[in-house]
Amino acid sequence: MTVVNDYSKLSFVDRTVTAYATPTIVPIDTAGTQTPVFCIHPIEGLTSCYAELATRLGADRPVYGVQASAVDARPGSITALAAHYADEIREVSTEGPINLLGLSFGGLLAHAIAVELQVRGGYVNSLTLLGSDPLHHDGEAPHDMLTRMGDDIDRSRAEELLAAAAHNESLANRHFPGVYVGNALIVSDEDSVGGPAWHPFISGEVVKYNVPRVDDFAVVGELVNRFI
Repeated sequence: MTVVNDYSKLSFVDRTVTAYATPTIVPIDTAGTQTPVFCIHPIEGLTSCYAELATRLGADRPVYGVQASAVDARPGSITALAAHYADEIREVSTEGPINLLGLSFGGLLAHAIAVELQVRGGYVNSLTLLGSDPLHHDGEAPHDMLTRMGDDIDRSRAEELLAAAAHNESLANRHFPGVYVGNALIVSDEDSVGGPAWHPFISGEVVKYNVPRVDDFAVVGELVNRFI
């Protein structure tokens, strides 16, 4: 595995500005030599929610976030978005296996990226889906998305992200997943049926857990760390 820690290739997003410049890979914690984890953004497009998770994955594990596309260049499908992010990931991790992880909508997108990379002949070491359902997308309450955005987001930026979330929800509702071949960890809320729904779209070892909250990374992080 070769991980290119060349920050000149990375576009950092100032959370106080009102537009994305380009799609971007965000370094969360790039120290370490183990197979890196790429955390795919939830529906509103930010990866700041994964900061705590990175602290649970060990000091020797590089962790990157995959942040949303430019607002003025929204893709027409999940497959197209996955292909673009696959290009971005390979700019950073040029060779060898990677781990993919996604929360909610990010899980659907992580699965699509895994399928895309395998079509290209790439090796995905593991796929982790947190609170994700392959076929049913009821969207998220704006309040929940605003909570994830945090206090540093101004009003115009928040409106922009909510519009992007609405677009992403429409993509999700039109998407029918392909088949990922490999190991997968599925973590679901206790009352969710999304975990079993993934079986037709994963060919390989599947480990499933139900937890009170999939965004409680103090709990979920330990499960992910053991799996990858």
